[in-house]
Amino acid sequence: MKRLLAGIFLGLMVGASVTLLAQRAANEKVVPPQVLVDNQKVKMQRWVLKPGESSPVHAHKLDHISIVLQGATLRDTSVDGTSKESVQKTGDAVFVPAHGVTHTLTNIGKTTFESISIELKQ
Repeated sequence: MKRLLAGIFLGLMVGASVTLLAQRAANEKVVPPQVLVDNQKVKMQRWVLKPGESSPVHAHKLDHISIVLQGATLRDTSVDGTSKESVQKTGDAVFVPAHGVTHTLTNIGKTTFESISIELKQ
């Protein structure tokens, strides 16, 4: 039963991710983060999105800290199609509890966005 439920959940997530990817503009560039550290305690990633670029579709399954090194205006789009815009300011630092929401970020501003994300594994 657990395997069946896990399979159904995985199928829904894959289907939702495919739907989100299909909604992306043909000229939108997807840029994965650079992994700086990945060990038993933390995973640290550097995100850089130039105007018009997007992150890969991903979910935050762990608590993490995000530090904005260079601010920009971002659109956060969930796999259910809902989106919201936010202005990320240089120097902002936030703690984000694990939420498991599958989403993508797109830089809709005129400046390059850069941040460091530190996932807490323990």
